[in-house]
Amino acid sequence: MDRELTDNLIESVQDRTVPAFDLETEKALLSICIRDKEALDGSVMRRVVAEDFSDVRNGLIFEAISHLFLSGGKIDRYNICDDLEHHGNLAKAGGTEYVFSVANQTAVKSNLDSYVGIVKAKSKTRILIEMLNAVNNDARKGSADVNVLVDSAISKLTALRESPEGVGFEALHAILKATINEIHTIIASGGTKSNAVGTGFRSLDAMLGGLRPGTLNIIAARPGMGKTALVVNIATNIASMRHYNVNIFSLEMSKAEVGNRILASRSDITAKQLQRAKITPAEETKLAKAYRELAELPIYIDDNSSVNPVTMLSECKKLKARGMLGVVIVDYLQLMTMPNMNKNASRQNEISDISRSLKVLAREMEVPVIALSQLSRGSERREDHTPMLSDLRDSGAIEQDADAVLFIDRPDYYKKDEAPPKIQDAKIIVAKNRHGETGVCNVKWWGEKTLFFEADRPYDPVDPTTNGSQGSSYTRTQDAGASASDYHFESEEVPFTPDDIPPEPAADGGNPDNDAFFAGSNEGFPEGF
Repeated sequence: MDRELTDNLIESVQDRTVPAFDLETEKALLSICIRDKEALDGSVMRRVVAEDFSDVRNGLIFEAISHLFLSGGKIDRYNICDDLEHHGNLAKAGGTEYVFSVANQTAVKSNLDSYVGIVKAKSKTRILIEMLNAVNNDARKGSADVNVLVDSAISKLTALRESPEGVGFEALHAILKATINEIHTIIASGGTKSNAVGTGFRSLDAMLGGLRPGTLNIIAARPGMGKTALVVNIATNIASMRHYNVNIFSLEMSKAEVGNRILASRSDITAKQLQRAKITPAEETKLAKAYRELAELPIYIDDNSSVNPVTMLSECKKLKARGMLGVVIVDYLQLMTMPNMNKNASRQNEISDISRSLKVLAREMEVPVIALSQLSRGSERREDHTPMLSDLRDSGAIEQDADAVLFIDRPDYYKKDEAPPKIQDAKIIVAKNRHGETGVCNVKWWGEKTLFFEADRPYDPVDPTTNGSQGSSYTRTQDAGASASDYHFESEEVPFTPDDIPPEPAADGGNPDNDAFFAGSNEGFPEGF
């Protein structure tokens, strides 16, 4: 909310200078509703509720009018009194005399929109007063965490400002026209103007049609299967392919740890080497090159472990205002808690609320949300270990809220008696897809580099020297018929130029150019560099 507006509202409420009701306008609005059913068919029933009236009598009369309207009954003063009496509210509504006086209230039909606007504005003013008083009382008690109070207040104020006045139904022809226009735009652009965002895994994008704005996408697996690795790979692909913003809320790992994984997946250096800072001068050159490429990507990471759906929505609104909001990633769902949750509420209910909040965030912010989730031990007890939707931990609401549910399955993980191969077979299982088919995407898992990649990519990660003199290089390729672009490891010979030759190592075994580079950029690397 605009700070000046907020300050003015608070000051005026404290000074009691803002009138919180307008009884004459309320009665004028009710009078038009009684005399003209078309008013109800139009904006009134769509925008006004009984609670918007400051006078209890007026609210009860509007409730009776609504009953008659929805049941198809004739709306007049007599039937309103009958409905009020039937529900035991006639006396509370001021009796027959007051109902008749409202029906006889002078009102101009052409001012209907103005009446509705005034009633809604006064209603919001009263809600604001109650809200600020509640915040004031809670703050004075000092029993709650101040950050929780602030987050709750911001969330409520933002919701009050942005609460929609229902747009109502839209005709099918208008909806279909907008859909067809979007399809034509995508076709004319060769597929580049689709609002869906590709994951960089072609077979997965073919099933999902990309990640659509407003959708909640769940990636679930047992611990150690590579949930974070997969979502980091997807994040890097998205930022690389379309220079699309990616916002990662990392509750489990620090920013440095996430950065370590990104570096490992985009260089010929293993995650373990990066963690221990055991790299050769030649590998420093590769690392410097990877850093320069990755530094340009619009990936933003928040590693606040206490983030919750309320603060997350607040942060996303700030990012959107600055043009920095894109695909939102949450790692992971079960690490969050809901603020102000009833102490007696079950963890299952809390997870349900969190899941629903993430879906609301996706819809409200109009962005795709990817949330990681733990699975129960159910899959480990089955002979083939294949995950199922019933394995989603803590709540079936996750499955209900999600537009897509993806599982990671690595059969070699369960072969405890055998040494696992360096490159393992893996599957991304699309178990639920609200917008398309389900199925299995076959991929490869390279654990040392925390990297998932497609099995048919023309790249040999075991021996990158076979892929040209520069080792592995990422090349942007686009298929206009596909739902998204993709990055490939290039397998063709790359022309070698003098600029590609790494500087000679110094006499002490170091690399002077790289030493200078790292000296000025250590802040961007994980701790230990």
